[in-house]
Amino acid sequence: MNSTFIPASDLKDLSTWNCNLNSSKCLRDVNRLRQKCGQLRWPKRSLQNIRSELAQRRIRSPKP
Repeated sequence: MNSTFIPASDLKDLSTWNCNLNSSKCLRDVNRLRQKCGQLRWPKRSLQNIRSELAQRRIRSPKP
């Protein structure tokens, strides 16, 4: 059972849609790994990176 780590630097060039897609994948990884083996290091860190990037984008986005 393995998972891929997504560093914050890789998220800068992705569209918001792709960041959300990666967030969904990481959430599935976290749930799957929690049930199977309890090892959550990479998916939890990746999810943290994605959430941080999406939050920064919301802050930077133009307000109406």
